[in-house]
Parts: sequence; C-alpha cells; structure tokens
Amino acid sequence: MTRTILGIIRIAAAYGAISLFGDRAVAQRTVLRGLPDAPVMVPIPASPTIGPSSGALAPSAFAASDTTVIGGRARGGSGRVPHKFVKITQAPTAIAPRVGGPLTLPEPLPDSSPTDLATSTPFAAIVEDDGPADGLTLDVALARTIAANLDLLSLKYEIPQADADILTAGLRANPLIYADAQFIPYGRNSSARPLGPTEYDIIITHPLDVSNKRRSRVEVARAAKCVVEAQFQDAVRRQVGNLYRAYVDLQLARLNLLTSTAAVADQEQVVARGGAGDNRVKLESQLEKARDARLEAADAFDDAREAIALLMSVPPEEAQRIQPRGRLRVESPPPPPLEDLTRMALGTRPDLVAARRGFGRSESEVKLAMANRLDDVFIFYDPLSYQDNRPSHLPSGRSWAMGLTVPVPIYNRNQGNIARARSNVTQTQVELVALERRVKSEVRLADREYQTSRQALERAERSKAMRGRQARLKADADFAAGKIPLSDYLDRIDDENDAARTFRDALVRHRRAMLDLNTTVGVRLLP
Repeated sequence: MTRTILGIIRIAAAYGAISLFGDRAVAQRTVLRGLPDAPVMVPIPASPTIGPSSGALAPSAFAASDTTVIGGRARGGSGRVPHKFVKITQAPTAIAPRVGGPLTLPEPLPDSSPTDLATSTPFAAIVEDDGPADGLTLDVALARTIAANLDLLSLKYEIPQADADILTAGLRANPLIYADAQFIPYGRNSSARPLGPTEYDIIITHPLDVSNKRRSRVEVARAAKCVVEAQFQDAVRRQVGNLYRAYVDLQLARLNLLTSTAAVADQEQVVARGGAGDNRVKLESQLEKARDARLEAADAFDDAREAIALLMSVPPEEAQRIQPRGRLRVESPPPPPLEDLTRMALGTRPDLVAARRGFGRSESEVKLAMANRLDDVFIFYDPLSYQDNRPSHLPSGRSWAMGLTVPVPIYNRNQGNIARARSNVTQTQVELVALERRVKSEVRLADREYQTSRQALERAERSKAMRGRQARLKADADFAAGKIPLSDYLDRIDDENDAARTFRDALVRHRRAMLDLNTTVGVRLLP
C-alpha cells in the first residue's frame, strides 16, 4: 500500500512537471494554453501581381494586390496540456533547395527513418535541444522558399513583362503607303468633252516624332521596370517574414507534441502500477484527457508542417515528414543602436527603394505628358505620279511630289494630362514621406519589442523558472513528509507550471522579436 501511494505521488509530480505549457486546469480538462490559437496562419500574396507601380498615373499592368490568410485550422480547448519533454518519433531529412530558374520546383523530400522515443527529458534539455539531426533548419527553409515558392515565382514574371513594356515603348510608328488614280473619265476622253489626263500616284507617308515622345515613353517604361524590381524584392522580404513566423510556429507545435506524448506515457505507467478507489478513477480520467491532448497537438503539428510546406512548395504528402532543426534560444550579439537600425532600414528597405524610384517615374510621366502636347508631324513623298496622255496622242508624263502635314495645337495641348502628371508627382512625394515615417515607426516598434522581450526573458531565466523549480522541490519534500494534502501539492505543481510556461512564452516572444527585427530592417542582422 505504501509503495502504491509513493508511486502515485511520483506520477503526480511528473504530471505536474509535464504540464509546463499549460495553465491551471478547470475540471482537469486539457488545452493548448500559452500557444497561438492559430499557429499556422501565414499571410502570403493572394494574386500573382506585385501591386500598383509606384509613381504611375494609372495601375494599368500593375494592378493592386492584397494579402490573405492561409494555413491550418485554429486550435482551441480548455484545461492544461501535460508537458514532459521527449523526442518525436519521426525525423525528416534536410531539404536541399534547387535554384535553377524561375520554374524550378522543389525536389521530393527523402524518406526519414523513425527514431527511438525517449521520455522524462527535463525542461532545460528541451530548450537546448537542436531537434533531429536531419531536420529542417531555418537557413534551408529560407533558401528553399526563395528558390521554389510559387507565389514568388509568379511575381517574378512581372520583370520580363516590364522588359516587354520597354520594348513596346521604344517601337517607332509605322509609315503609310498610299496609291490612287485620278481624273478617270466617265466614258471616253475626247475633244468634245476634254478632261485632264488620268493620273496614277504612289505616296509614302512617314510620321516624325518632333517632340521626342518615343524617348519619353522609354524613360517611363525603364523607370517602371526599376520600380517592379524593387517591389519584387519587397515581396521576397515579406515572404521571408512569413517563413520566419511559420518556422517558429512549427517549433512551438513540435514542443507541444513532445510534451503531450510524454504525458501519455507517464499516465499509462501510473495506471499500469495500479491504484484503488477514487485515485484510480481520477488517474484513468487524466490518461484519457492526456490522450486527447496528444491528438490535438498532433493535428496542430501537422497543420504547422503543412503551412511551412506551402511556403516552400513541398508536396502535401511529403510535408508530414518535416521537423524543425534548431533551438528557440539563439545566442547572438545585440543589434546596432536604434539610430543605425533606422538609417539602415531607410537605405535598404525595398519598399522604400520602390517608392523613391516611383517618384522618379512620376517625373518621367510629366516629361511624357509635355511631349504629347504636339502630335507627330507627317511628311509624305510621292516618288511617282504618272499622267496617261495616250488618249491625246501625246507622250505620257512622270513627276514626283513632297509634302508636310503639321498639327496645329490650338485647342488640345494635352493640358489635362500634364496637370494630372504634375499632381501625381506631388502625390508620390507625399506617399514617399509617409512611407519613410511608417518605416521609422516600424523600426522603433521592432527594436522596442526586441529590448522588452530580451529583458522579459532575462527576468524569467533569473526568477520565474528558478522560483518555480525551488517551490516544486519543496512541495515534493512536504508532500512526501505528509505536511500538505494532495490538493495543495497539485496547486503548487500548477504554480511551477505557470512559471515554466511564462519562461517558455518569454523565450518564444524574444525569438519572434529577433526575426521580426530582421524583416523590419530588411537585413538579416540576427540569426
């Protein structure tokens, strides 16, 4: 009887340590507390268009695009999740990206062999765990996303389309060839009804671009291509930010699966050792709830893997072998000061580069509108005019002619388009100033979040997790000595779990802040 009670005590203590990621239970129901409700929701471009070309008078070929939310189902529940840290049973091999061209698709993932399932891994060990040796690293995921993401590949075709626009803008107007016959008599030409000799003409008309409209069109098209290139780089930056979030969500989902798997194993050991009365009923009930939590964690992990597989263009049947390789705790030197971060973002953010190039494009649009004030001048050349004098029994005559047609800009001098183009320059300049202010604000917020999350993590490492562990050790001793009842002992275990969960949340928050700072600045400053 004494051995049975001690076994129940040890298992209850283990169960308390397992519920690290959870919160205090309500009627002992399981839940994924402390995790994002929808860890795999990743916004990506919804349509294969980069967006309105900055500085353009009209969207034309660069229609506006929006973002949408894709991914797995939102996970919910109530109660707490057991949190014993173990190794997962499946381990994928590393994914090797192929960067061969705009339509290069990813290679299939090789089969992964299962690994042994270990239990009773402490919290400190899981924090320092690198994951499976052949798992997916962040660097490999980034390289594969940039090389094989289908949304980026579709946006990449905007660049050759811009080249085609340059070619179109540089094409010259075609000449015209005109032929006619004049003075064709009704009936016969005679002295009674004399008529001038029948005349046959061939006329070549060629337009002359005297206001350099063609050159202005080429300048606008080239400026548009520069804008599109910068917008594509910004699309890559935003997609990399999506990959950052999806990868951290994948790591979180894996941790949930590890802890819930270990909880089921521990609970099965408890039930196997046996018990009596109400204690056995409670333990069996906890076992069923732990199994439910394990299924829920497995679904969330599958959702996270499918979300990151979508970003990397990995087939769904191969996505279920993806596992992360890397730690949530990443040591790195602090980023540069805020002033340097702001200066760096203002100089390298591709959306700002696109806006500045768009301002130059708007100025080119003004030049084009000014050039369009005067239409083409048409010069015509008549190399042969043949007068048929045979009805008059005279020699036929041949001659040539030349002429010029000049439009007179009296009424229409393109005044409206010129005014619109000038207004667009001012509008683009205001948009550029607004974007610069927004970028500065984003950098301040990202730097503030990084500093705050780092301080929160340091406090959690120094105090919360340590105090929770010490309280747990004291609770074990008090309960073993019979100084506290079972209900108080479980309450103290919940307090330790709350402290450990707080540390986990601080760790994840800081990791996200590091990666968000990279995305905000537009440079990978932190690993």
